[in-house]
Amino acid sequence: MTVDVAGAAAALQGADNILILTHRRPDGDTAGCAGALCRGLRQLGKTAYILENPEITRRYAPLIAPCYPASGFNPAYIVSVDIAEEKLFPDTAEQYKGKVDLVIDHHRSNSGFGAKNLIRPDAGGCAEVLYDVLAALGVRLTREIAECIYIGVSTDTGCFKFSNTTAHTHAVAAACLTAGIDGGEINRVLFETKSMPRFQMERIVFDTMEFFEDGAVAVALLWRADIDRTGADMDDLDSIASLTRQIEGVQIGITLTENRNGTVKASVRTTKEMDAAAICKKCGGGGHIRAAGASLDCGMEEAKAAILTAAREQFHAKQ
Repeated sequence: MTVDVAGAAAALQGADNILILTHRRPDGDTAGCAGALCRGLRQLGKTAYILENPEITRRYAPLIAPCYPASGFNPAYIVSVDIAEEKLFPDTAEQYKGKVDLVIDHHRSNSGFGAKNLIRPDAGGCAEVLYDVLAALGVRLTREIAECIYIGVSTDTGCFKFSNTTAHTHAVAAACLTAGIDGGEINRVLFETKSMPRFQMERIVFDTMEFFEDGAVAVALLWRADIDRTGADMDDLDSIASLTRQIEGVQIGITLTENRNGTVKASVRTTKEMDAAAICKKCGGGGHIRAAGASLDCGMEEAKAAILTAAREQFHAKQ
């Protein structure tokens, strides 16, 4: 069942003992949404928690870790935020597949796996949708809630540089700034500060990058041995996929990251001429038009061949 913002707010208003789910390899948007929703619901006097996510990075852990369930908590209402499909549930959420009461999302590929579904592909970040829901609930935008929302919006729009940035995106960010957050400091930490492992991994991205279709397609490989050698963790690898698209002339940027079990995570970033989601869909993934991903149950070379074939098909289809 599809609902609008008012419908989602009404559903939450009538619920209690709420558990909020985030997706695998949580980014700033899913963590920010969960953190804001949990704190907003508690402000209304409701019992709400965020399901523990073992893959949360040190950068985003403060948004959700303080809201992990108390011992013995038995949820009566399940909400997912920024999750496009159930296969993106973390291992801790397996038992909730087929049991989500409310989906709040902005991925165009989301077919609606909840009993009620609020999906807004027009939103630059799911945190924009969450902001509207909290406003409809009458939640006061505290500085803590505003920080969660701002982090969600800013990270999913590339610090307001990506084409998914809209007037509503800026309006939500403005509301967060009005609530008293330090936007400049948040942006400095998220987008300008680099650990030494991150710096080394960026160098590896450029060193391994290959170009195809006269420079229109770029592919970078991040082998597990290099990741381990530099000491990089998931936080260091966050948003590193955007580097391939920074090269002039590149329309499709692909970053392949080897997982510990030998399988591969593909991250695709495109310019306005190409569709990243369409490329990843051919490899069992999905996402947004300009940013999408897929998990490939094979080795690096086979994964590279598969995603490169899909990218070439997209490139020639758009010529």
